[in-house]
Amino acid sequence: MWRVLLMAALAVLLQLVGLLVLALPASLEGQVLYLFDDAHAISALDGAGVVLLILGCLIAWGAGVVWQRRMYAS
Repeated sequence: MWRVLLMAALAVLLQLVGLLVLALPASLEGQVLYLFDDAHAISALDGAGVVLLILGCLIAWGAGVVWQRRMYAS
């Protein structure tokens, strides 16, 4: 089951990095992609953080699928 463990560890790592990127202060977030007002904006690293979170979730879901196929194989 090393494949499932590797996928799960990668998923957790990607989600943690995605959350850390989203938590960066505004001075480190890079280019502003969309400006709502003076206090709210979407920057380049916000988009990267969202992509990392989605990728981590998809890999975690894939690890669950692989685990179920191995556990319930006929």
